[in-house]
This record gives sequence, C-alpha cells and structure tokens, in this order.
Amino acid sequence: MVREDVATGGAFLVLGAGLLASGTLLPAGVGGLPGAGFFPQAIGVLMAALAASLAIRGIRHSPTAGTNSGDLRSVAVIAALLFAYLALWGTGFFLVRTAVFVLLALRFLGQRWLPSLAFSAALVAFVHIAFDVGLNVSLQ
Repeated sequence: MVREDVATGGAFLVLGAGLLASGTLLPAGVGGLPGAGFFPQAIGVLMAALAASLAIRGIRHSPTAGTNSGDLRSVAVIAALLFAYLALWGTGFFLVRTAVFVLLALRFLGQRWLPSLAFSAALVAFVHIAFDVGLNVSLQ
C-alpha cells in the first residue's frame, strides 16, 4: 500500500464530491445551454474519478525501492508556473497562455518536446471547440 496515494486520492475524492454537490445548488441551464452548475459538476465528476483511481492504485501497489515521493523543487516550479498563469488571467490570449503553461509544465516534469507540444496543442484545441464553439462561451 502506498499511503500517500491513498491519502491524496481520498482527499481529492472528497473535494470532487463537494464540487459535484455544490454544483447542483447552482442554477440549471436555459434552452439547452449549460448553467452555472455545469462546470463545477463536470470538474467534480472528473476529479472524483481520477482521485478514486489514485486511491485504488495506492491500495493495490506497494512502493518500489528508490521511489522519490516528494520533490520540493518540482512542486515549487509547478506552483510558480501556476501562479504566473493565474496572474495573467483576464489579460487575453487564453489559448496561447494555456498552451504555454501546459507545455512548460510537461517539459519540466521530464516529457519530451514533441509530445508535450502535441498534447498542449490538442488540449487547447479541445477546450476551444468545447467552450467557444460547442457551448458558445468565450474564454477571452
């Protein structure tokens, strides 16, 4: 059992369930468009599913020798990237800012350039299609 995975998964499972529950208290959509509760509920469901997966993995697997469960430098750099990303919120260029953030985060976590670039481009394309085109919600 990997206690850190179980504890982290359990904490985020509770948070996901809280988002799902609080989203039901927000107004429903009008005319086929999602309301204010759609996004918190969607995030809550996704977070709960991923957290449950992490907790189950932590229960089923034992830690391997030489595993480093905490790298303070990695946490600090990712937190700084996230802070910069959020500090630039509302300045426009959402898709570019998001693509750069995801690309830098993946590169810092050790992913190669080409897959990182492909993933960040695919992610912003999906977000653009889902929100700007599908839901008619501007992200700018």
